[in-house]
Amino acid sequence: MKKTLPYIFLFLIFVSGELFAQQKNIVGRDIGQLKDIKISGRLIDQISGDPLVGATVTVRELNKTEITNTNGTFNLVLDRADYILEIRYVGYETVIYPFVAVGDGRISLTMIQEDFTLDDVVIYGRDPEKNIRSTDMGAISVSMNTLKELPPFLGEVDIIRSLATLPGVSQVGEASSGLNVRGGGADQNLILFAGAPIYNPSHLFGLFTAFNPDVVNDFVLYKAIIPTKFGGRGSSILDIAPKSGSLDKWGGDMMVGTVSGKLSVNGPVIKDKLSAKIGFRGSYINWLLGAMNNPDLRSSQANFNDVNGILYGEINENHNVTYSFYRSYDDFALASDTTISWTNMSHTVRYQGKFSERLATDVVGYYSKYDFSIFNKSGINNFDLESGITDVGLRLNFTYALGENNRVSFGGDTKNITIRPGELIPGTSEGESTILPKKVQDEFARESGFYLQHELEFGQKIGVSYGIRYDMYQYYGPRTVKEYAPNLPLNEGNVIGERTYASGETIQTYDGWGPRASLRYSLDSKTSIKAGYNKMYQFIHLVSNTATIAPTDVWKLSDQFFKPQIVDQYSLGIYKNLKGNIFETSIEVYYKEIDNVLEYKDGARLLLQQNLETEIVPGQGQAYGVEVYVKKNLGRTTGWASYTYSRSLRRVITPFEEEIINDGEWFASNFDKPHDLTLIGNYKLATNASISATFSYSTGRPVSFPEAKFDFAGNSLAFFKERNTQRIPDFHRLDLSLNFKLKGNTKFHDGDWTFAVMNVYGRKNPFSVFFADQAGSPPQSYILAILGVPFPTLSYSLKF
Repeated sequence: MKKTLPYIFLFLIFVSGELFAQQKNIVGRDIGQLKDIKISGRLIDQISGDPLVGATVTVRELNKTEITNTNGTFNLVLDRADYILEIRYVGYETVIYPFVAVGDGRISLTMIQEDFTLDDVVIYGRDPEKNIRSTDMGAISVSMNTLKELPPFLGEVDIIRSLATLPGVSQVGEASSGLNVRGGGADQNLILFAGAPIYNPSHLFGLFTAFNPDVVNDFVLYKAIIPTKFGGRGSSILDIAPKSGSLDKWGGDMMVGTVSGKLSVNGPVIKDKLSAKIGFRGSYINWLLGAMNNPDLRSSQANFNDVNGILYGEINENHNVTYSFYRSYDDFALASDTTISWTNMSHTVRYQGKFSERLATDVVGYYSKYDFSIFNKSGINNFDLESGITDVGLRLNFTYALGENNRVSFGGDTKNITIRPGELIPGTSEGESTILPKKVQDEFARESGFYLQHELEFGQKIGVSYGIRYDMYQYYGPRTVKEYAPNLPLNEGNVIGERTYASGETIQTYDGWGPRASLRYSLDSKTSIKAGYNKMYQFIHLVSNTATIAPTDVWKLSDQFFKPQIVDQYSLGIYKNLKGNIFETSIEVYYKEIDNVLEYKDGARLLLQQNLETEIVPGQGQAYGVEVYVKKNLGRTTGWASYTYSRSLRRVITPFEEEIINDGEWFASNFDKPHDLTLIGNYKLATNASISATFSYSTGRPVSFPEAKFDFAGNSLAFFKERNTQRIPDFHRLDLSLNFKLKGNTKFHDGDWTFAVMNVYGRKNPFSVFFADQAGSPPQSYILAILGVPFPTLSYSLKF
């Protein structure tokens, strides 16, 4: 028997080898091809059929890695041989796919989500060393699977708030919409959804983000070196990619929470050719307001909803077309007869084509509209105040690969923008209304740009990305423009006439070159140093006397009085991965100069102002800071810590003393917060449960306090000496959440439960400061806190 054991052992090895060989997949039609075999593949979620974007596909034998695109596809060029694909995607089980390449062909693979595995295995949603080897600086790419590990806000994950946990990105406080990136205003961020600009990314004044996470595939925030294909904003670009539906089978997602719910379904309209995805989200928060002790809140109402529709058509493996529709709606009435509402709507058509292994194109056409209104139904003085913005644009991008690490991108874009600053329409009521109709002139402009960018590597040590963008801007009629006396301040008393421009007649033009470049030097495979310079032009301004985006804010185009904002940014950083990419660390410093930033004059009247040049003055901006980031990718405990020290300053000096602010000295912007710290941790309790926590701290934002009061025309008015010299109390808050998965006999019992508590220790963080008159003393300040108590939420979600 002992003599036969070696033979049995050899036989088992032979049989297992044969079985392994039989498991290999044959790809392509065998016509004797030996070289340049083209393999295309597509990755989808096994349950929902959704494409998986940003997965890493590695050919083990060649140590070659590709990243799946927005449709979940990847492309390989191989010689005839045996290969093994290793496919990784964050939150999903790793797929090992052995195959034999015998000719041009296609691979279709599915991946299934991991079930809170406790094994010490890193599953990356991207190349784990991309932060080291890439020339990108300040580019933050986040998948929705990563986002789901954060504590939810009011029952669901939030795109905008998740970005505010990263270094260099902040918000002014709770219930605030928009982002402040590296000392820039909220208007200096271009938010693109499926390629279309979105002007108000919030529900309920910032309590929710206006994007349904179930229809978002991933998003990228560029905050340092912005690719030359993007223009029009000074601080950052947030590019949100929607999720297309499955070409294979129907499925969907559902969530029921404490204050909102959502449902999305997707599947093939024509199998393997055309898919559809529809998502809806709505609120039912009024029951919560009705349960409040505060009588003002009990008599208030708030509603929001958003809907998405996506059609994805695959012409062939190299060409596809996507149509995206998006609409969000809000209305809000706080214990009054006045209702505030706003709507975002966009249509986008996108064509992506690959003409050869070297040349690819991406074409986007869009229509975007933002409407805002205030409706008052108090009786005799009913009125409707309406305003809005419309964008219609086209963007054309080409990419040409000169070599494996040598790529050129070029293209251009153009758009027409119309701003309706405001129209006051008296309502119909019994008796004589004291409200008179008024309409501020509409504004029209055309914004265009051409760009070129070159990315290449010199060996393993040096990587370079450089390019240039040429921006052109035309401000045109119809419009009637006031003319003012020369060498005098712009005010109503110095008007000497006016000029009327016909429809389409050019009033003012601006143009400029925007060079951008970044350099990466790798000290070793785990450490690199990067430096970069970025120049941006911004032709639209947000005129506001608040720190956050509000529906009553006024958007203003550059004209002969207001030049475009010009932003120059310099960045330097060191990046290092530790312990086999378990830890990612980085330190970045930056300095930013801003020309022609707008500041309001003391006592400015902005709403329904026909001539804003009499209320606004141009100034200078300056921002600088240090950003520290540490992230742990592996193990039972994961998370990150980010700390930012930054300053955002403004200065206004003009030839006229009455327009100078703070005696011409630098003063803090409305969103200047020197210290900003965020700690995030996620701990896996078991194979089906995890707990996460987020702690945030930041310096209180600047505020102006009145120093005295005086009587004018029978009214008591506050006197402000200097702007933004005091601060509200510091902000800090702790959020906790518990996520657990239940197993059931049916899909509807097999879902995720999330219990979260916001503001665990009940911190009354100030949202705003207001002042009230008090006899015998200056106006007294009071603080309004939106969330001053612990707020628990419960939500249930499932895939079907």
